[in-house]
Amino acid sequence: MQKLRILITIGLALTLNLFSASVLRADSIALTDLGVDNAQGSVSVGFSVVINEMAPLMEALQNGGQYEVRCSGKLYKRRLGFWDAFLAEAEYSCTVASKPIARECVITDHRGSHTFEFTGLEDELNRFWSRLSLPMGSWDAIERGQAYRVVLTFSVTRTNVPGWVSKPLFFVSWDLVPEVVYVLDFDF
Repeated sequence: MQKLRILITIGLALTLNLFSASVLRADSIALTDLGVDNAQGSVSVGFSVVINEMAPLMEALQNGGQYEVRCSGKLYKRRLGFWDAFLAEAEYSCTVASKPIARECVITDHRGSHTFEFTGLEDELNRFWSRLSLPMGSWDAIERGQAYRVVLTFSVTRTNVPGWVSKPLFFVSWDLVPEVVYVLDFDF
């Protein structure tokens, strides 16, 4: 009976440790510089992905983690008393894979594949993910005197968790940054 209590206590302590670790990592990577622009006749939502704290990402990369950085945006026309009218959506996706023995990581997105060394990685990634944009369609959909809303959903999800680990531990989040929603309201 005493052994069972000790095992339960240790199990609860480990579970709380896993949950608190994922909460601490929530602000390590975030979106900044949100804005809407008329880029050559189309609505463009601009943003930057910024690494505020490199330690959680570096630990994940050194342990051989592979992640997907995803930012999906939706543009709505705000209406009083009704649901907002959906206008457009777009998505930015990027994979981050590490090569721990070579001490480098490979970033792949629509611009191609880029390799960065672990030394100076924070500055390189902040430069690589600065000034990104999501094209949201023609600027003709935007009317003067109306209110609009952009909703950006951002996450950094681990993609290489083995099934034999993730299925029994279905309640544990393996994500580096759980889904975060950013809302930008603007009037035109």
